[in-house]
Amino acid sequence: MAIDFMPPDFVANNDPYVIQQRMMEMLPSDIDNMPGGFPWDFTMPTAMEKAQLIQFQLVQTLMLMFPMWAWGHWLDYHATAAGIKRKEANYSSGILFIVGIVGTKIQKGTIFATSATNEKASIEFLATADYVVPESGELEISVVAKEVGKNSNVLAGTVNLMSKPIKGIKSITNSSNFTGGTEVEDDESLRERIQETNENINASFVGNDADYIRWTKEIVGVGTATIMAEWNGPGTVKIIVIDANGHPANEQMLTDVYDYIVSPKDQAQRLAPIGAIVTVVSPSIIQISYSGTIVVKYGFTLEQVETLFKAKLIEYYKEAREAGELKYNMIAAILANLSGVQDFSDFQIRNDIKNIVLKKEEYPETGNIEFTALEETV
Repeated sequence: MAIDFMPPDFVANNDPYVIQQRMMEMLPSDIDNMPGGFPWDFTMPTAMEKAQLIQFQLVQTLMLMFPMWAWGHWLDYHATAAGIKRKEANYSSGILFIVGIVGTKIQKGTIFATSATNEKASIEFLATADYVVPESGELEISVVAKEVGKNSNVLAGTVNLMSKPIKGIKSITNSSNFTGGTEVEDDESLRERIQETNENINASFVGNDADYIRWTKEIVGVGTATIMAEWNGPGTVKIIVIDANGHPANEQMLTDVYDYIVSPKDQAQRLAPIGAIVTVVSPSIIQISYSGTIVVKYGFTLEQVETLFKAKLIEYYKEAREAGELKYNMIAAILANLSGVQDFSDFQIRNDIKNIVLKKEEYPETGNIEFTALEETV
C-alpha cells in the first residue's frame, strides 16, 4: 500500500520570498531593504537557491532514504540491503509443432519467427536443443524468444516461418500462446518485495507459506504465487504461479521455480525443507464472458472501449484472485470509469449479474465480449 510522504515541519515557510524577508530583517536599520534596491536584488538569488535546497532537494533526499518512497537505482540500493535484487526482463517461450521428413535435423539455435506486418516487426525464437524428425514425421520442439520483453509474447498460430528454411521441414506452428516475456521489474513490484523481506527478517525460513511465496517471487518473470499446504497429504506443498503480466506461468517458468526451490541437482542449494514434496503448477483457466449495451462517447469506438476494458480487467484479476472472488460491482465500476464510456445497461458477467467465486487453483481470463454500441446522445 502506498504511503504519502509528509515533509518535516522545518520544510514549511521556506519559499524564496519568506527566506528573503528573513534576510532583509537581519540587515542593519540604515540599509535600504525595499524591493528593487541593491540588497534586495542581491539576496534574492541566494533565497531562491536555499528554497530549492530545502523544499526540493532536501525533501527528495529524505524520500530516497526509505524504500517506500525511493525510486530507480536508489531503490535498488534498498533492495541490496534487504538481500534481493531487481528482476531482469524475461524471455517468452513455448512449444512448436513441426511436420517434416524423417531424419531431418533441427540444430539448437535454429531461428523460427512470426510474420512481419506494417504495424509490427517479426518476432524471432530459437530452438533450445538439437532435434531430429522421428518416424512419425511429427515432433514438438522447445523454443525461446531471441529478445526479452512483453513483445515476445505471441498468440497461437503465429509462429510459422524459419529464418533460413531447412529442407525437409514441411510445416511449423505453435498450437498455444507463447508467454513469459516480461519487462524489467518495476519500482512498485520491487518495493513490495523489499517490504515483504524486511517484514520477514526474523522469520524462521522453515518453509511456511510466506517463505514459499518469497522464494517463488525471486524468479525472473514471476508476478505472484498462491500456496496450498498439505494439498495431497502431510508434507505436500502446491505452488500456483502467475507471471508478471498477470497470466498463468508457462512451463519454463514453472521449471525455473521448481529448480530454484527444490534444487534437484544440488541438494546443498535446496530451499524447501527436507521431506517436503513440492508441486509447481499454473492455475486452471476460467473463461469469463461479458455482455451489455454501451453508450460510446464521441471520438471513441467500441473496439477502443473493449481494448481498454480488457486491459483494466487484467489488473483487476490479480486482486480478484487473491480475494477469491470476481465482484460484479467492481467490474461494473471498471466499465463505468473507462474514458470511452458514457453509460451502459444490461451488463452481465457470464450471462448473470452476480459475483463469481474463484478457487485457489483457478484464474480468470477474459473470454467473449459481446457489447452492443449506442452513440452518445448528449
